[in-house]
Amino acid sequence: MIQRAKTEIAQRLTSLTGRPESEIYGFLEVPKVYEHGHLAYPVFALAKDKRRPPAELANELANELQGKIPGVKSIQAAGGFLNFTLTAEALQNWLWQSLKDPTVPLGHNQKLSGQTVVVDFSSPNVAKPMHVGHFRATIIGQAIRNLAEAQGARVIGVNHIGDWGTQFGKLAWAYQQWHREYDFTKDPIESLLQLYVRFHDEAEKNPELEKFGAETFLKLEKGDPDIRRIWKEMVDVSFVEYNKLYAILGTKHDVVLGESFYNDRQEDVIQRLQAKGLLRESEGAQVVFFDEKEKMPPCLIKKSDGASIYATRDLAAAIYRHDVQKADQILYVVGVDQSLHFRQVFRVLELLGYDWAKNCHHIVFGQYRFKDGKMSTRKGKVVLFEDLIYQAIEMVTKMIDEKNPGLANKDLIARQIAAGAVIFNDLINDRVKNVDFDWDRAVNTEGDSGPYVQYTNVRCKSILRKYGREVPGVLPRVLDTDEEQRLVFSLLQFGHVVDVAYRQFKPNVLAQYLLELCGHFSHFYHKNRILGEPGAVEASRIALVDATSRVLTAGLGLLNIPSPEAM
Repeated sequence: MIQRAKTEIAQRLTSLTGRPESEIYGFLEVPKVYEHGHLAYPVFALAKDKRRPPAELANELANELQGKIPGVKSIQAAGGFLNFTLTAEALQNWLWQSLKDPTVPLGHNQKLSGQTVVVDFSSPNVAKPMHVGHFRATIIGQAIRNLAEAQGARVIGVNHIGDWGTQFGKLAWAYQQWHREYDFTKDPIESLLQLYVRFHDEAEKNPELEKFGAETFLKLEKGDPDIRRIWKEMVDVSFVEYNKLYAILGTKHDVVLGESFYNDRQEDVIQRLQAKGLLRESEGAQVVFFDEKEKMPPCLIKKSDGASIYATRDLAAAIYRHDVQKADQILYVVGVDQSLHFRQVFRVLELLGYDWAKNCHHIVFGQYRFKDGKMSTRKGKVVLFEDLIYQAIEMVTKMIDEKNPGLANKDLIARQIAAGAVIFNDLINDRVKNVDFDWDRAVNTEGDSGPYVQYTNVRCKSILRKYGREVPGVLPRVLDTDEEQRLVFSLLQFGHVVDVAYRQFKPNVLAQYLLELCGHFSHFYHKNRILGEPGAVEASRIALVDATSRVLTAGLGLLNIPSPEAM
């Protein structure tokens, strides 16, 4: 879309200045103030090379280029910048060419064509209910997965479930001792959580229970049939519940590979580390030490009792993803509290001599903040994933009953709006920051919310239904009002925004754009009559409404938010 204008300008500037076209293209940007033009190019680097004052060089280039670039209405020098204002005809032609291209979906490109991206996201610990930390990992990861696909990549979404480790020895031991005291037929996940909390409560009084848990995990690792049966039941009942939540959110994983999947690959990791001389003994354990300047504690590979550790499994998983799944990029959507762990894992991969480790990225995110502070599963204080979802559905259903009680497909639409509310409420924030969850903001159809974006799209669809005819394929007039041109230019930026959102691994870039697009549409809608205008005016504005709806639908889809037909 807007890339077409940038290409025209970059080519002409290259011929005039001798600077590489790719370099000029990369520096062309949308000014923060709309009145400054549609695109701007800073001449500071060029002025430095030529030993010229930036403002003087900008004036000279503006005069030289004036009237010589197709689609550019005017060029203004402002300090050290060249500000380009595009013609209304060019803007809408570029937009309609993009909209009519049947080969490339809106917002998509082929920049990662031929590459494979593995996205590790959600990753709950089985035998426990998913909490809002897993909710963040799920929706951020799904959005990044969608954005990667929009770049033309082959994407493998992996649910790297926590189904191994000492905690399962503790749970299995607790199950053997106390399971008769709990009703596993009614709510198995809740019963397992109560067992987990009880084990730690009892262990505080009797520390010997920790030894029993560790011994039971060793039995699990060695294949004890009774312990493995208990473990398998924990995994199975967990996913019955998890899949219900994934279905509401439309979450898609291509493979579910738990930590246990890498058990028989851990020895290979240890052998590779030994061959490189990286493994050293420390207090009976096997570790990898780092250089002092890296300021990291040693990476624990095998504990003193011989039990495996999750760093070893993550090393095995990374090697598997590169060697078997053929990943060019490996993305880990995991909370910020695991930053040290991934720094250690990625550094160990580098020490093993794997150049591809530079393409492993930890996509960090902050926490949800609630009145009770940081969540702790061990203490039994946890804000559940399912509570967040079902409360949203309940609140939206109540709103529909009050405002539109006769709405058809009420239950489906309530789920769609609820999903939009909780997903957008998260993704509008920079993922690295903590999020203060605000229900009033999340479900508000008039504020900076998912339901507001969904409602704007519903309004577009309603106008199109009232029009009742095929949307014109060719515009019969130039969209020349200020509101029309502002909306057209906003629509043109969609592809660029999607590209930036992926390169930064930040879905909030796209979410913020959708809010701004809705604002531009609202301004256009209130200032320009659409239906009932003379033929050419009505037809052109209907086409603009259709373009807005298509971009909103595509943008919401990339954030994994549904687009209801009515609200």
